[in-house]
Amino acid sequence: MKKLLMFIIAGIFTMNVNAQVPDSVKTVADTTIAPVPPDTAKAQAAPAESPKKDGRSLSEKIDFGFGGGFWANSRETYIEVCPTIAYRFPKRLVTGIGYRYIYRHIKEYNNQDISNDLHTYGPTVFAKLDLFKRLYFWTEYEFLNTQYFVPSDNPFSSSLDRETEDIDSWFVGLGISKGVGKNGRGGISVQVLYNVLYDDDQVYNPYYSAWTYRIGFFF
Repeated sequence: MKKLLMFIIAGIFTMNVNAQVPDSVKTVADTTIAPVPPDTAKAQAAPAESPKKDGRSLSEKIDFGFGGGFWANSRETYIEVCPTIAYRFPKRLVTGIGYRYIYRHIKEYNNQDISNDLHTYGPTVFAKLDLFKRLYFWTEYEFLNTQYFVPSDNPFSSSLDRETEDIDSWFVGLGISKGVGKNGRGGISVQVLYNVLYDDDQVYNPYYSAWTYRIGFFF
């Protein structure tokens, strides 16, 4: 009987000791650092992939173009030319620079004792974004030095004086292009553009209105 009683007391003591072990000790005892799987270790050690190089040739990256415009009415004859060079990005974007020259012949001053030819010229920068196969968005900023006529300061003379002024323009609009040749890089384009900075009160503005229509060739 004494042996049975001693066995029961020993069992109760053992259970109390186990129940009093702190949780932190249990957690430390149960926590182990899992080994890193071989595949994960390889992925961590692998170097980052280098960006893909542009394998295009220089001729595929560079575009040359020639744009212009022409119109005539009873008051004026207008001729515009603009050679350009552009960089073609791998996908849909093209950016470039150009130089625009505008010649205007003012017919209503034919009887004046002056040369009735006016000249305008200056640099331009542009960007083209292809929207569909043939349709594209076009934006362009230019800074031109332009000539224009003003009445003479002499109150006893009806002649005109020639003056110059700097003017900037910002065009936005759409264009349609048609490629020719085997690779389709060369072709012709037609643009309809709106000059956001156009002001009717600027008598020296070389453009007839805020809307401009252009025909261009690229190769």
